[in-house]
Amino acid sequence: MASDLFSKIQSSLNMTTYKNLSGELSFYWGTKDYFSAWAEVHSTPQDPPKHSIGITYRTAILLYRDIEKYHKYIEDGIDKPTFEKLLEGIDIPKSLAIESSLENSCKNMFVSGMTWIFFHELGHLLQEHGWIRQRYDCSPSTDVIDCASQDTGSETLLTGKASAVSHVTEMAADFFATITCLGSLMLHLKGLAFNEELGKFSAVLSLVLYRFHGPRPYNPMEVPTGTHPVPLNRLEQTQPLIFEYLSAANLSNTVESELTRLDMIHITTWASYTTGFFWLRENNTFKLPENYFLSGSLQRPSMTAYHRHMVNIWDEIKPEIDTVKRISDPSTELQFSDQYRELLFKN
Repeated sequence: MASDLFSKIQSSLNMTTYKNLSGELSFYWGTKDYFSAWAEVHSTPQDPPKHSIGITYRTAILLYRDIEKYHKYIEDGIDKPTFEKLLEGIDIPKSLAIESSLENSCKNMFVSGMTWIFFHELGHLLQEHGWIRQRYDCSPSTDVIDCASQDTGSETLLTGKASAVSHVTEMAADFFATITCLGSLMLHLKGLAFNEELGKFSAVLSLVLYRFHGPRPYNPMEVPTGTHPVPLNRLEQTQPLIFEYLSAANLSNTVESELTRLDMIHITTWASYTTGFFWLRENNTFKLPENYFLSGSLQRPSMTAYHRHMVNIWDEIKPEIDTVKRISDPSTELQFSDQYRELLFKN
């Protein structure tokens, strides 16, 4: 199923985006025994792009197992009383398979998750993040070794500007993937089918990023270190994109959906909290880790200082990205609104 999915996406991109650039995108499966995906560049920014995306077989296996177990977890209702207290006023579904069979529900959620991972890597490639990272000493090559689960021991100990550049380009790839996936949902689905799949997309995004995080407590970070933002910070940046982006899309006309902004906030809140509890139970962690659930990117300790770094470094490197990026689509490029900037820098 995943091979067919990636073959179709790769073929479509080669017939459109990469054909227009006289370039080529390839995909291959990796055999390392952990959850991992990466992007590789085999060309200079001045030449037609020769890009590759790799994902391990293990990624597909683990994600599908997570999805099956998550469906069972929701249907068993083991934590439903907790959800009713924590999420008062939010509808608590008894099943994720509302308009489809359990098997189809799992498959659709799997497709959403694997597509998001693929588009995350594509975002790195189309914005030439490998070249940018090499310029700022994040990496000796233009390969973007990426999206590895946190238990692999592969985290590179970057500091200073190199770390900030690596972090913000990860945020940019998350942004690209999320907006691209939402656009695809709007293109292919309408009405109740759109509503259901939007909920599944929000849930699988949470599953992926909680897998990256693991069952550990949240570790505050004022100054970027390493290659990646804290996974929970990534989740707090991506989930709001769902209701921010779709609130401006006039859903009643575009996809025949009556979802309001508040409805979508409820969908993303429910998805993130239920997947968080699910992941704790999967890891037999019965003591709630500190600051483990979404609280808003500016409500966590140290996040204001951290995001100031992100805004400043993005403003610095964005003009360079604009000179080498392979496509120009402002809607898929990382943005920090004027209101957000004002909140960050008001003190």
